[in-house]
Amino acid sequence: MDRKKRHVTYMTGAGSSLGSYGMDDGSKKKKKKSALSERLRMLIALAALAAIILVAVIYALSGSGRDSIGRITRIGATLSQNVMPFGDSVIFYDGTTLHCVAATGGNEWSYQIGTNADYDATEQRIVAWSGNDLYILNNRGRLIYNNKMSDTIQFASAGDEYVAVFVGEADNGVVSVINSSGQIVDNITIANQTLLDIGFFMSTTSSSAQETELMWILGLDTTGTVISTELQTFQPGKLSTGKSSLGEHIAYMIYDTNGTLNVVTTRQIMHYSYRVLEQATATLIYGYTVEDVRTTNGVTYQLLIPAQEQNEGIRLNNVRLMYGSVDRVLHLPSECLAAKLGTRSVYGFASNAVYVCRFGETTFTAYALPINITAVLGMITDNRAVVASGSEIYVIELPV
Repeated sequence: MDRKKRHVTYMTGAGSSLGSYGMDDGSKKKKKKSALSERLRMLIALAALAAIILVAVIYALSGSGRDSIGRITRIGATLSQNVMPFGDSVIFYDGTTLHCVAATGGNEWSYQIGTNADYDATEQRIVAWSGNDLYILNNRGRLIYNNKMSDTIQFASAGDEYVAVFVGEADNGVVSVINSSGQIVDNITIANQTLLDIGFFMSTTSSSAQETELMWILGLDTTGTVISTELQTFQPGKLSTGKSSLGEHIAYMIYDTNGTLNVVTTRQIMHYSYRVLEQATATLIYGYTVEDVRTTNGVTYQLLIPAQEQNEGIRLNNVRLMYGSVDRVLHLPSECLAAKLGTRSVYGFASNAVYVCRFGETTFTAYALPINITAVLGMITDNRAVVASGSEIYVIELPV
């Protein structure tokens, strides 16, 4: 019962004093002082509780110890300069020169490739082109190959050991395959289809138990009454190893897992051997698109985001994570503009915070960012993200 609302009636006789009932002036003062002391203790306790809650909120937003946001480094590049993650570094093209910058901001190497150029890179190779001029560099920026191709280069794709270069028209050209010594080992004619993309993957073959680098070519067959997507595979220097029609659903991503080619369409992920023979039942992903793929300790993690209209921009409230037999939807604490995979965690990026959910867990931890990010360009090693804040580029060390 509240002290202020309690009413006690004392029965006193005529001429009796309060002192005779234990209620003299001194006792009343002591009771009043006790009430004030108890109220003060209550206020102190409430203040302490508020302080604990405040510390918990700050900890949730910014992390502590080794799990806090690490170093944030501004890279001397802008968003318009074709910035690409590159191993533990960042590559960008400034209009005439290709630059490789360390995650800590220092310049590692530069190579001039001329104006109106483009490039592609893996951790081992960089291929750049301008007009019909082709440049192949190793990961230290040293030139391996430079030549003028027979026609305008449409695009090129880098592997670890090989580079593929497509010259000519989109539906009438040649794919030249060049090895790490700068020798052309294949010239593959493209006819009766529109070339969409080229890539490389690792797989064992019937002739070798050791993994070797193979190549895939994705094209659109326009000769029939119904347009269909075609996938072909090649062993460089030994030509075709397989070919198959994928149907009328256009593929937008191909990645390999332990020698299996995973072909992603708007409806499903199809799984093929290096001979383009179906390995397993297709995985349905309708309503989602594959955003990122990473293999860690032999396990391939696939991050999917809800399919969205291009003109809406990215607004993520949940993501889908698939690995092994696990297929799980993870709900983000607030709306995000991007999501990526690290070596042990899923990352959701809001404009002023990053959310982290470790593999195997279902909840995110929030960490405040000291900059406002407007785009996420990718991940580099050691769980660092390459991001844009307006036109400026930064590398952020993320908690794991």
